[in-house]
Amino acid sequence: MKWVIPNRQTLVFKIFFSFLGIILLFSVFNALSVHLFNRGVQNEIIQYNRLMLQNTAERYETHFDRIKTLLFDLYHDENAVAFNRQLLTKPEADVEYWKASDVLKRVRSEAYNPMFYLNNLLLYYDSHSLVVEKEGTVGAEMMFGKFYASAAYPIAYWKERFGGAGHYELHPEATFTVSSLNAASDVRLIPFSFRMPSSNVQAIALLDAKAMQEAFYGTEDSRLFFLLKEDGSLLYRSSDKLGVGDIPAFEQGRSYVLAGDYYYFVERGTGSRLTYVTAVPYANIASRVRNASLTLLVVFAVSVVIGIAASVLFSRQINRPVKQIVTSILRREPVKLQSAIREFDLIHQNIRELMKEKEAIHRELLGKRSLLASFGYINKLKAITSNINEWKDIAEIDEPFFVVLYQLHFKSKPAADSGMRTDRMAYYIHEYVNVLMSEKMPSSHTFQIENNQILTIVRGGGYPDHLDDTLAALKTILDRDKAYVLATIAVGDVHDGSGKFNEAYRQVLEMVRQARPLDESQVVREHRGAPVPFVLAVPQERELYANLQAGNDAFCRTFMDRMIDQMDRKEAGLAQFRQLAEGVIARVAKMLEPYGSADAASLRELHLARLAECFSPDQFKTLYADLFRTAAAIVLARKEERDPVIAFVMDYVENRFADDASLDLLADKLNLSVAYLSVFIKEKTGANFSEHINAVRIRKAKEMLAGTDWSVQDISERIGYRNVTSFIRMFKKMTGVPPGEYRKNRLIGQPEPENGLPMDDV
Repeated sequence: MKWVIPNRQTLVFKIFFSFLGIILLFSVFNALSVHLFNRGVQNEIIQYNRLMLQNTAERYETHFDRIKTLLFDLYHDENAVAFNRQLLTKPEADVEYWKASDVLKRVRSEAYNPMFYLNNLLLYYDSHSLVVEKEGTVGAEMMFGKFYASAAYPIAYWKERFGGAGHYELHPEATFTVSSLNAASDVRLIPFSFRMPSSNVQAIALLDAKAMQEAFYGTEDSRLFFLLKEDGSLLYRSSDKLGVGDIPAFEQGRSYVLAGDYYYFVERGTGSRLTYVTAVPYANIASRVRNASLTLLVVFAVSVVIGIAASVLFSRQINRPVKQIVTSILRREPVKLQSAIREFDLIHQNIRELMKEKEAIHRELLGKRSLLASFGYINKLKAITSNINEWKDIAEIDEPFFVVLYQLHFKSKPAADSGMRTDRMAYYIHEYVNVLMSEKMPSSHTFQIENNQILTIVRGGGYPDHLDDTLAALKTILDRDKAYVLATIAVGDVHDGSGKFNEAYRQVLEMVRQARPLDESQVVREHRGAPVPFVLAVPQERELYANLQAGNDAFCRTFMDRMIDQMDRKEAGLAQFRQLAEGVIARVAKMLEPYGSADAASLRELHLARLAECFSPDQFKTLYADLFRTAAAIVLARKEERDPVIAFVMDYVENRFADDASLDLLADKLNLSVAYLSVFIKEKTGANFSEHINAVRIRKAKEMLAGTDWSVQDISERIGYRNVTSFIRMFKKMTGVPPGEYRKNRLIGQPEPENGLPMDDV
């Protein structure tokens, strides 16, 4: 028989020589392994275990630091802090427990993060004995007595923690009986808690001890793993075979020791001060050393023989059917395979069926509109409690439809004796809308999506003739309760099938954001596009806050009143009014920070809360008036505490503004460093030295422009500017107009606007 060398580009050649390459690599590896083991395999195994324990310790240390950060961030989460403040300051009847949902979202997102290996994450509020955990809120008695029951950690244990000093604390591992609605299971957990001194709340992370061991240490049964606290007490152990008393003492500098039937390895954490110990049976290491050489030699010989034989056999068995399958695909004709491999038969039998199914599915997808196109809309409707079959029929409609969205704006919390709650009000409104729309438009379906959103889907070829009358009647009814709730009703365009649900919902959601600032319910029929935000120009903002820093709240109120009137004339939406107000409130609070006032943060929170109650221009004017009055009072109270250094600086600037005044000169006169004086002026007055001297110079320049016929060049030199271009640039920056135009406006009798800008620019 003539031996034929196969083509090097064929599959059989590549497979065969790939197998030979693998055999060669394994042969080299086995030979090298025998050599290494003969030179001291025991030391290598010991070093391996040391490195494994060191790596384990680093992973545990990193994870504990990560949990510390998690507990700290959760403890100081603004929603958690706000909810805790309610529990501490409000009577039981006034606590808004629904706000715990904001805390729950944060707890749930962290508890289900697989990187944290958490079984649960808790926020335990002592004042109301309330626990917020990943499944919701529950009483502490129920939580630690039923849902997470442990003899080592009853509720009395956690209550006792509130009496101690606040800090991070790792608690010894214990078995918890975790109960749900349908089952109960025992889980080994390591509690990790954190609280501040004298705090009402503590954050508790229940770490899954087994999952952490599997991730950071491994699952090898023969090795034993221990976690010891700083005082030597047991925090965690992987098995009950050995106890803390069995661990020998380690000499200084020694990281392992042989005691009894085990090699003990130790590693001490740097941050947590925990001690990590692993115990490896001596028999394991000894048997590995004793059998390694013989085993590797036998494996080496057997693997070479078997590998070569298997390479030839598998190469031929794989190559033949692959060639036949490729031929069948190219020719699109079935060919009878000659293969002993069943998988190849299955591949060949099904390959044509898969191609046919692919073509059929492609045609079906082109002919239908998948409900996946409306996934965002359907996800938004996840809270619908209506009959699922009814919703299925609506989701599969193939006819024109339009949607009506009712966005509810709840005002101040009703009095306790009124018996009204936002959820009850929303329920009554939903029921009334459902009855009214079903009566007037039988093809409509009404759903309550959220507590403040109701949606009506109306099927048909267009808008009914009586739609406007129906919505007008609904508005009249809703306005009777406008002291409690207002509604924005948006009517979307007509769409042509269920595939447009997502687009239809997004459209009406955008339309409700265009509601006008009116203290009544509104019907929005026209989509005007995204609203353009109203913002203050830089000169306007500078002048406004400069007057506020001077304590001139009357100017600030007049300025914002004109701004609100202008926005109202331009038909700005309620969202634009609130966006501008949020920016002004934040800027005023920021301005008060240099005055050292502790009221800046509370002022911001108070007025942002009041902002949600503003629905008309007059209400916004009242909000601004209260904001500026309070801020001006803080500024004036601070300025009454006149500092002698600041008094000297202000007097110097007022009287010597035309001289070559500099911060270096003032610092020399006051015997202070330039850097210290600059920071001191900024901290005490809220403005830099250059801003003070420029403000005085421009004020004097305005007086000279209005009361003299001096040229701009002369005025520039008289007030201390050596370069007229710099003067003109600074004057326009601070007033909004050049000096010449300012003088012209004053000469023709046009009054100077209070903000230093032409009236049309306000």
